[in-house]
Amino acid sequence: MALAFAGIAMVSFAQETVTSEVVVPTLKKSVITNGFWSNWFISANGGYQLFNGVATNGESMFDHGTAAISAYVGKWHTPGFGWRVAYNGYELKPFEDADKFSFYNVHADAMFNLSNMLCGYNEKRVWNVIPYMGLGYAANLDVDGANGNGKHGSLTANAGILNTFRVAKHWAINLELSATAAKGGFAGYIPERNGYDMIFAATAGVTYKFNKTGWENTPDVDAIMAANAAALAALNAQLQAKESENAQLKSQLAAAKAALAKCQNAPKDVEMFDAAQSVFFAINSSKIDSKKEILNLKALANAAKETGVKLTVTGYADSATGSAAYNQTLSEARAKAVAAKLVEMGVPESQLIVAGKGGVDVEKPIQLNRRVIIAPAK
Repeated sequence: MALAFAGIAMVSFAQETVTSEVVVPTLKKSVITNGFWSNWFISANGGYQLFNGVATNGESMFDHGTAAISAYVGKWHTPGFGWRVAYNGYELKPFEDADKFSFYNVHADAMFNLSNMLCGYNEKRVWNVIPYMGLGYAANLDVDGANGNGKHGSLTANAGILNTFRVAKHWAINLELSATAAKGGFAGYIPERNGYDMIFAATAGVTYKFNKTGWENTPDVDAIMAANAAALAALNAQLQAKESENAQLKSQLAAAKAALAKCQNAPKDVEMFDAAQSVFFAINSSKIDSKKEILNLKALANAAKETGVKLTVTGYADSATGSAAYNQTLSEARAKAVAAKLVEMGVPESQLIVAGKGGVDVEKPIQLNRRVIIAPAK
């Protein structure tokens, strides 16, 4: 579990740069066990029951129908297995013309939720099929036993199918079919043959589930670790891309500094223009805002005035933004802005060849394409 939650934390951290929602993979048919006070329920049913004893006087059990009531309390230990303690009873009718007698049957049952066991746990599943079986004790409260020694009791075997239909988080409707077997003569009549007195019932009612009602699926550690590895790989790829971009920018900055130093320290003749100079612009802008760019242009203007070298002033835009026509106009505006600044610094217009080349994609990152290049005319 510690490994699973560590993986969840790592995946959550990795995905912060990708998505705002973290989905933790879980195992469909495995859940985390809840505490003792979770997953309890209580139910009450009412319906109809039939008595079929070993002594029938030749009558059908459908001649022996009476009302039935039942109640039970229980707990689910897992989505597939639980137990309950149940009471059912009220009255039985051993023969068509006989008096009814009161009875009760108290039993403990083991329950198996086939829907969860076969299809996987789903807290919001509407219909659950739950077979059960158990043992109990039944007592005939009104009629002397077959042996004539007071009221008659019997151990019972109980089985049935409970169907539950979810209507809310804590509430469900029940439909139960049950069968109870008691020893022959439980109804108070001496049996003429061996066998069991049987009680068959169909009841319906409601169940209330209290405290915690469901389970949390077990985290899928393998899937979490795989997602963790994929997220780390993506982060490493991003870091490597940023490192490569930073290295490229550092290299370009060093080259620019070297060219500037060479320009500032070289003799004032044509040889100082053996390297092109660049002026960079903000996106969609043709305005020279950087004081550093203006200082570089000042040094270049002074050298051009003294040497009389003709300069090409060529503007560019990045092709990743804007249309071709817009980028052409923007590149020309940038070239004219640099040329105007050089003229303002004393360079004759006759020494300048001004042009715009539109949008290009020759430098990485893309913002390095938003520039004007000043170079000696060839």
